[in-house]
Amino acid sequence: MVGSSPWAGSGQFGNNARVYRKKFLRKVDAMLEVMEATYKVGARGFHGVPIGKMGEAAKIMVEIYDDYVVVGSCFPEPNSMLEEVIKMDPKIIFLHASISDKKDSDFLKMVDEVSSRGFIPGIAVHNPVPTLKFSLENAKNVKFFLVPFNPRGFMMGKRKELEELVDNNKDKAFFGMKTLVAGRLNPEKAYEYIAQHNICSVVIGQVDVEEAKASTKVALDALQNK
Repeated sequence: MVGSSPWAGSGQFGNNARVYRKKFLRKVDAMLEVMEATYKVGARGFHGVPIGKMGEAAKIMVEIYDDYVVVGSCFPEPNSMLEEVIKMDPKIIFLHASISDKKDSDFLKMVDEVSSRGFIPGIAVHNPVPTLKFSLENAKNVKFFLVPFNPRGFMMGKRKELEELVDNNKDKAFFGMKTLVAGRLNPEKAYEYIAQHNICSVVIGQVDVEEAKASTKVALDALQNK
């Protein structure tokens, strides 16, 4: 799946964050160029947040390609932007890690809120091991998790323990994020590592068409040959 972190100007991209945000956030054509390029080499989805023109670009892709899947993330209260996420017509609505990592009653209420609206709830994490343990115990209806996963261990916390949690819960679907550590990792090594674990999909932030196509091909080859 194409990821939206660089388009939103996420801080992990350092000095490039502002450049990427300016290039993409409010420019549908720029987003579509990357989305369509990756689609042509096998990517079938997009993970976005309801800011800028992401929702508009996502809708266009779904209208053009009937097998394209959109998933979205909502934010913490007081402005979760859940209504805006719903307008993206996502298959899954992930609770942003800033919600789930609190591991409190408000987090569980938001899981129920997403379900009550008729959408599949998912959980994103930035503090993986404690939040996954809490979620697996207290939000048992959630089947989809968005977790940092890369061979460097970036944002994975206790890496070995996270690997065990992921690999021992075969009935859950884990999406890998931060897989290239903001472009710092070699895709072949990154996805060779990920293919050894119970990761069903990866979300890759893309800012360059040729690099996007190359990393998508590498990721698909690794995941499909597990």
